[in-house]
Amino acid sequence: MAKKKTSKNIPLPILILICAVLLFAMYLSLSTLALAIWGDSVTGTVDSYDSRRDDMTAQENRSRTISKGYWFMANGKEYRGYVIYSSDEAWPSLDEGETRSERICYLDVFPYVNKPAMLCEFDEMGEVAIIYHILAPIGSLLLLLLVIRTARRGKKKKPAARKPAASQIIEQRSDTDMFCPNCGNKITEGMAFCSSCGTKIQTNAPGVCKACGAKLPEGAEFCIGCGAAVLQPMEPSRAAAPARSQGGTGLVGFSDRYNCPEILAAAQKNKKSSIGCMWILAFVPLIGFPIAGLLMADFPFGESLIIGIGIALVMLVVNLLALRRTKQPMWEGVVVNQYSKEKSEHRGGEDDNYRTYTEYTTIINTDAGKKKTIVEKDSGRHMYDYLSVGDRVRFHPKFGTYEKYDKSKDSIIYCNVCSMMNPIQNDRCKRCNNLLFK
Repeated sequence: MAKKKTSKNIPLPILILICAVLLFAMYLSLSTLALAIWGDSVTGTVDSYDSRRDDMTAQENRSRTISKGYWFMANGKEYRGYVIYSSDEAWPSLDEGETRSERICYLDVFPYVNKPAMLCEFDEMGEVAIIYHILAPIGSLLLLLLVIRTARRGKKKKPAARKPAASQIIEQRSDTDMFCPNCGNKITEGMAFCSSCGTKIQTNAPGVCKACGAKLPEGAEFCIGCGAAVLQPMEPSRAAAPARSQGGTGLVGFSDRYNCPEILAAAQKNKKSSIGCMWILAFVPLIGFPIAGLLMADFPFGESLIIGIGIALVMLVVNLLALRRTKQPMWEGVVVNQYSKEKSEHRGGEDDNYRTYTEYTTIINTDAGKKKTIVEKDSGRHMYDYLSVGDRVRFHPKFGTYEKYDKSKDSIIYCNVCSMMNPIQNDRCKRCNNLLFK
């Protein structure tokens, strides 16, 4: 009996419930922090109170669940609130009609967000609760994204496209189909030999004799022009001639490999890595500075929180601009100038603490008439050494790398995915194993 395949999809009701719980957890912590930073306080009235001890083996007044209902006046209007929380308080229960006064925090712009002051003031909460309320929204957001991503994967149930073997990938340069690889004479599609030098262009063209290039009738076993057997391999001397005449001209022109599924997948992977780094760089100061404010007596918490938020926003904007640049169109241009210049910078500390370095500049004029500049320092002068004045280049914004048009005289080639230097005879990068643009 065939084994029944179990579905890994998350049921919709459970998915909605999980998302609602995570969103509510984010709301509780974010509202608490907002009330602590921007909230106003007013004296409110508690009209319902219950304190239930959950663990009878714990110490006195420990492990209690508190439920509290209250109301307060703000901006001339009455607002009500209700909270349930764990605490060690054991106030006496309220009789019918009895009330108790308590300070309530609320947001002036939206008083419906409110809590008792003891639950949202930094002095009352303690260091552990503050750290919890900072980390809880981040953890809930990451879990929410993970749940949504899992649900989307289950929804798309499409079989993955089978990746072709490396030996089956047929990639041709866009310009080598238009020029003879031996003499550079312009050729047209279907030509078996170059009309200028006689070099064989299509050694395996269907319906064409491999010996003389004559067109073969369908089903012919011998050539009607020279009599050679159609299935007979060419003589070694004749087969070697075209290979000897090609030299390095096969490396002239821009590659079409940037459109390969493998390269597009690598670009998508780089994009996801960049987004991950962006969130990390934004969250580190957002969490680190407030924690430092809690642990350092001479660093006020409010000041540390503002600094952390400011730096996180700056890092977020910088990374968003970097991601935006990857979506810009690809451009081509010509290297028009290269120069180096000695510079110095102050390292801080003493007045004479200067560092001298060399700045290498490569200037490119694009086909659209714009000027692009590559600036490198000291040992990082890779493009300065790789490119020369007069070289035609193409910029790939998905990777932020450059491709040279004429690579026929080069001994090395840079990987456009990871920027690793490779021998020119390599077809794949020795570090990331992606196809080289050649």
